[in-house]
Amino acid sequence: MQCKTERLVGDVVVLGASVRGLGDIGTGLADRIRHLAEEGRTKFVLDLSEVSSLDSHGLGDLVAGQRAAARVGARVALCHVHPYVAEPLRIMNVDDLFDVFESEQDALQSFA
Repeated sequence: MQCKTERLVGDVVVLGASVRGLGDIGTGLADRIRHLAEEGRTKFVLDLSEVSSLDSHGLGDLVAGQRAAARVGARVALCHVHPYVAEPLRIMNVDDLFDVFESEQDALQSFA
């Protein structure tokens, strides 16, 4: 999973994720979250609107990003989660690691 876009909304980092295809083993997203968390960022919204499916590599990257954030007390919220992404999160019992929101605005408001 790759970080396609990045922007700051107040003190929240909004990252747009994308997947090149099944088997995409890039760790761009987790690495970016790890780097930003080490810099002191503590609030992240991952926009998954361009991710319509999730394989084991993508799942691992999401979890790695969340764990990197959690190590420094940061929080990760997901928005625009497609049902084919939500299902693997639920099946692997990691859906409770994330706060999930319908829209980016809802996710941003959760940090207020």
